[in-house]
Amino acid sequence: MKQAQPDANLEPQSVLARGRWAFGIFAPLRAYFTTALAFSLAINLLYLAAPLYMMQVYDRVLSSNSEATLAMLTLLVLVAFSTLAALDGLRARILARSATRFDKQLAGRIFKSVMVPLLRNPVPGNQPLRDLEAVRNFIAGNGLHAIFDFPWTPIYILIIWRLHPTLGMFAFFCAIALVVMALVNEIWVRELSSRANAIVARTHALSDQSLRNAEVVHAMGMLGDLAQKWIGERQAVLAVQQGAGERAAIVSAIIRFLRLAMQSAILGLGAWLVIERATSAGAIFAASILLGRALQPVEQAAGSWKAMIGARDATLRLRRMLRTLPQQTQNQRMPKPDGDLCVEALSYAAPGNSAPILSDVTFKAVAGDIIGVIGASGAGKSTLARLIVGVALPSAGRIRVGGIETETVVGDALRRHVGYLPQDIALFGDTIAANIARFTNADAAEIVRAAELAGVHDMILRLPDGYQTLIGPGGTTLSGGWQQRIALARAAFGHPSLVVLDEPNSNLDTLGELSLSQCIGRLKLQSTTVIVISHRPAMLRIVDKVLILNAGQVEWFGGRDEMLRRFATNVAAHKGAVHASG
Repeated sequence: MKQAQPDANLEPQSVLARGRWAFGIFAPLRAYFTTALAFSLAINLLYLAAPLYMMQVYDRVLSSNSEATLAMLTLLVLVAFSTLAALDGLRARILARSATRFDKQLAGRIFKSVMVPLLRNPVPGNQPLRDLEAVRNFIAGNGLHAIFDFPWTPIYILIIWRLHPTLGMFAFFCAIALVVMALVNEIWVRELSSRANAIVARTHALSDQSLRNAEVVHAMGMLGDLAQKWIGERQAVLAVQQGAGERAAIVSAIIRFLRLAMQSAILGLGAWLVIERATSAGAIFAASILLGRALQPVEQAAGSWKAMIGARDATLRLRRMLRTLPQQTQNQRMPKPDGDLCVEALSYAAPGNSAPILSDVTFKAVAGDIIGVIGASGAGKSTLARLIVGVALPSAGRIRVGGIETETVVGDALRRHVGYLPQDIALFGDTIAANIARFTNADAAEIVRAAELAGVHDMILRLPDGYQTLIGPGGTTLSGGWQQRIALARAAFGHPSLVVLDEPNSNLDTLGELSLSQCIGRLKLQSTTVIVISHRPAMLRIVDKVLILNAGQVEWFGGRDEMLRRFATNVAAHKGAVHASG
């Protein structure tokens, strides 16, 4: 089957999406940053109005006693300051909008990336979403302003040099001193910040796991001990963050002292040069204003150092993650494949563990086959189900659906034609209709058809709000049997080519099992291949073929009737041997 080409209408094919990383993950913001840089040029040029005003007042107005000149100079400097304020406000708005654009550009892709198999995602949990928030806040904050203004520091120093080389030399060493202090801040705080980030990641993971397993935590009396563990991790975070904050505060205080002392010292140095008749009185105040402006970005950067380091680390993590998932930025449209399933030499080992859970599993099914997968606990049945539907990636081997290798398909193009009912049913806190429709804008008739296929339509209609009934997070307002039957309707939604059911009758009563069997039979009639994993022998009555797994390997694969004959023969032979020995 020919694979469809990406549909450009589904998601913009940006520079980022095509993988051309001219400016890393900030490539889509190039126009915003260029504009902000141009505004920074104008803003810093207008900052020269203050020292020029002081020089004119002290060197010309006071000597000429010209009130008209003073009034005109004052008017001009006020116009310059008002323009500067307007441009500064516009620059802030541009960077805020760039932060919004950044979020819109990456939010969907990052959300998808945290949902992909962990083999492809090196950052666990929702850390990428927190990283996105950190970078977005930094772009919209004051730290980026310091970066745009920092290139002007040497220009201001050169202007001070033009006033007098001694003043310029003093300003140069002042700037070097503050840069050194900023580097000291980086070195002094970096290790503590890294430790704090690592502990924060652990505490977030622990809290996420605790929320997901809240019933087990309460039922088994684990809450107190778990809370103590979380509090201990939290206190460790606070201790490390406090240490980092105290170090940063000390360096910031030193930098602030140095800047104020330097601005005062340059006034004294300028006064000495005036006494020596080496420069004018206006140059004293002009040099002080220029030095303050030259050192401001350095001080501002030191004050925003924690945010800058956090944004830098978050950016690096996002870049690493997104580079491992370039295909997730595209979507494909493809015709519905048939239900032929081919599993070839499939092996799987959990990340970080060399011992295989599955080893060299091979079998085939044609469209409309119903295959029962059985085996002892730990044989690898659920792992096989997860591999077939693509929520885990094989260590070796291939899986084909309709002749298409599943790992080669971009995005959700193939998975839209797959139904899956896991042991952890995983309904969402929305309406029954939204859950069955997989959150697509499906017609009501399609939703009803899937519910009828699963035998749950009449039950839904008996609810006060019918299909619009809100089921709460994880389906908590419904019984386990209801959840399983609605999840079955979700798996059957959209005429799937392949449906994988992992213990689909674990919460069902006799009537529910009858509806399940009827649903599987209807799926077979529409040429849907069904994989059924179950411990209950009753499910074997409806399957065509049986796959027996033993310690991760295929012990038997073939027709159900043949398997039952062999089983009966083995049992009879065993009884005969026991009788003979007796």
